[in-house]
Amino acid sequence: MRIPREFLEEARRRCTPQEECVALLFGRDNAVAKWRWVRNLAGSPVAFRIDPEEMYRAITEAEEEGLELLAIFHTHPGPPTPSSVDLKYMRLWPVVWIISSTFSWKTTAWRLEKTLREVQITLQ
Repeated sequence: MRIPREFLEEARRRCTPQEECVALLFGRDNAVAKWRWVRNLAGSPVAFRIDPEEMYRAITEAEEEGLELLAIFHTHPGPPTPSSVDLKYMRLWPVVWIISSTFSWKTTAWRLEKTLREVQITLQ
């Protein structure tokens, strides 16, 4: 998956360990063209919840521009690996899940198909 370097730089500026940060990444052919930060209704450092109406609006607007939801980005205050809650929601939203650690800023991407597999990230 190709991600603009600018996106991760923006994440470092806006995300803190006090609350998981969440963004929806849109594009085509595994290349992110735009993103939208969404509120974490859970307000938690270890969980996130997106307002379904906010998510629907973001996806609808992107589709009107010819883009599709490629990935869901969020932060963890620890290692950037999917939690048990992430795995549950990865089944519901079968897109790439990108996770950044707010301490090390190590970033990984994951897709859950029959098994969990790491997805290669290329910064552009």
